[in-house]
Amino acid sequence: MKLTALIAAGLLVGSVATAAAEDNPAVPTKADRAAIAKCVKDTTEYGGTMEKCIGIIADPCLAEPGTDNDVLMTACLDREATIWDDRLNDHYRALMAGLDDERKGKLKAQQKQWINLRDQTCEMEASFWDGGTGASTAATRCFMRETASRAITLNGFLGYLDQ
Repeated sequence: MKLTALIAAGLLVGSVATAAAEDNPAVPTKADRAAIAKCVKDTTEYGGTMEKCIGIIADPCLAEPGTDNDVLMTACLDREATIWDDRLNDHYRALMAGLDDERKGKLKAQQKQWINLRDQTCEMEASFWDGGTGASTAATRCFMRETASRAITLNGFLGYLDQ
């Protein structure tokens, strides 16, 4: 099953299951976004590694009582993945706005290759579940991790624009 289908299936089931809930566990809050922004800022200021920020929303969510089913586990992971994806897109747009045409072409080509690699990586990771219910959760965890890592990389590229 394709990665997008795995993630979409998990999100669809999660959104249907939580549609009646007042708060959708798959939708990040302002506090979630602020927590990741603070972590990134703090690690940058104090010489730490931003990778320690990956999972700071999803992991506590996964540890909450009652999140031991694939639908809620996927929702926890997607909640954080959405934040990292938004950060990645913001960094990409900022880079494209600040680069010359040659570098824009390089970044665009690199981003296309990265998307393909991310999808292949997450499809491989999900394949270990042999089509079982854990496949969508594995794919979403992979998507979150890989997207966060790419957002961190693009954030690093932004530092070159300031020089």
